[in-house]
Amino acid sequence: MTPIDEIKNRLDIVEVIQDYVKLKKAGKDYKALCPFHKEKNPSFFVSPSKQIWHCFSCNIGGDMFTFVQKIEGVEFADALRILAKKAGVVLKREDPQLKSQRNILYQICEEATEFFQEQLQKNKAVQDYLKNRGLENKTIEEFKIGYAMDSWDALYKHLTELGYKESDIEKAGFLAKKETSNKYYDRFRNRIMFPIFDLSGQAAGFSGRIFGKEDEKKAKYVNSPDTLIYNKSRIIYGLDKAKMEIRQKNQCVIVEGQFDLIMAHQAGSKNAIATSGSALTIDQLHILKRYAENLVFSFDADTGGESATKRAVAPAQQLEFNVRVAILPVEDKDPAEIIKKDKKKWENILENSKPIMEFYFENAFSKYQNLTVDNKREIAKELLYPIKNITNVVEQAHWLQALASRLKIDERKLVEALQKIKARESGEEIPSTPETRQVSRIKSLEEHLLGLVLKYSQHLDFAKEELNPNILIIPEVKNVFVKLKSFKESFDLKSFQKELSPEEVYLTNYLIFKVEYCELEEKEVLDEIRCAIKEIKIYNLRDKMSQVSLDIKEAEENKDKEKIEDLKRRFYKLTEELNEINI
Repeated sequence: MTPIDEIKNRLDIVEVIQDYVKLKKAGKDYKALCPFHKEKNPSFFVSPSKQIWHCFSCNIGGDMFTFVQKIEGVEFADALRILAKKAGVVLKREDPQLKSQRNILYQICEEATEFFQEQLQKNKAVQDYLKNRGLENKTIEEFKIGYAMDSWDALYKHLTELGYKESDIEKAGFLAKKETSNKYYDRFRNRIMFPIFDLSGQAAGFSGRIFGKEDEKKAKYVNSPDTLIYNKSRIIYGLDKAKMEIRQKNQCVIVEGQFDLIMAHQAGSKNAIATSGSALTIDQLHILKRYAENLVFSFDADTGGESATKRAVAPAQQLEFNVRVAILPVEDKDPAEIIKKDKKKWENILENSKPIMEFYFENAFSKYQNLTVDNKREIAKELLYPIKNITNVVEQAHWLQALASRLKIDERKLVEALQKIKARESGEEIPSTPETRQVSRIKSLEEHLLGLVLKYSQHLDFAKEELNPNILIIPEVKNVFVKLKSFKESFDLKSFQKELSPEEVYLTNYLIFKVEYCELEEKEVLDEIRCAIKEIKIYNLRDKMSQVSLDIKEAEENKDKEKIEDLKRRFYKLTEELNEINI
């Protein structure tokens, strides 16, 4: 038995989901408000008999593993570990040496966090500074803010006295080596220390802000280097505390610095994370995509902040986030300063955030009083790049029309310019168009039909007689129908599912579950099956007619009269079949 099977045998999906969502009994199933989108009426259902869940509003579902993946925002391996721990299942161990090394680095980071916190308690000047910045004691404690004293080896001595090796302290990112010798010294000195936690809430790295008078020779912030447990391109400051609120609101507020983030949380904006002074990476955006579709960027009201916004927004647009910008007043330095002065003002700024393209348009046109040829060229150059990043073709067309109207030029010229930009950036992936609505409709019909005949198997013979599985377009559904047609025994769902792959078993359970949700009356079922088969046949015939029309056009271009006549006869025959179905 695999660990996955063992976990499924020990855990019930209702028990797992109840740890995150309040479930209510609904017949033989359970229902709840969906944790993945806002709703007033429950559309989230859990089936203990089938051990699956599904939300009929956002149309997502799966088993206990997919639920934990989605609710925790983790990959399958992490969901497996979470559920294995809950079930008491021992997983195959990773390399003991590597596991041991990770544990040591986490322990060192934990000891360093406590050491820095202790040093903060001993330094009233730093405490006063934090309070003057607006931080409350409970906030300082919650984020485990500390202080690295102005010493070359204070942390080094402390950790070695606890028994940690010099090599391990270096691997954890706390030591640097002198250029003139092989001696190590503390990387963080006279700095306010912000631990950076991974998604599980363990300190993995640090960011240190210089305390006291700033020195041009010293960096304002010093951050941990990449280590075995800390990857700065993946870990996001504050996400460990913000992830559930981000998911609940389906919105993530993005600020620039640690103080901005901490003050935002203190003010109640608990769905905020910080970029720590740099643009978000693609990896970080993919992680955020697990929790929300909507991003609100809020950066310092200076040139650097505006630039950081643009660097972060482009990849976010390409990943199809809905992007807005909270514009800070020029007189205010940053979100932390605004919140300290007036928390309500900060809330209003977020409330009045603008869609990113409105922000770009206002920003670009505000730079020029007159629309001279040169100015038009500069505005177009500035705005065509963010328009290019919009993957939704309707939205992209809207902003191209808006730009053409504002500049009073032919839209086709802008389209041409946009194509040139894309051509120059040929390394970029051009987004593909979505499936047509018709194909999506047929997919739903085919799945619904399969669910109906499996749930109401008394109508299975009728479906077998009326439907040729070869006209189905969804491979997974088609394969199950083919197996249904060749199934010779008296139909029993459990017996039939023994003939299916695990993926097909899940598909059939899921489709039956969807049909049960429809709550059809017995007398309605056969008509529902008839209608589904009819529409599938009509789609199939129209698809064939469309292909024949293209073949006729090609034959006409080739002046192949014999083939044209043959194709026309075929087209008329298909037309007659279609008319018969429509009667």
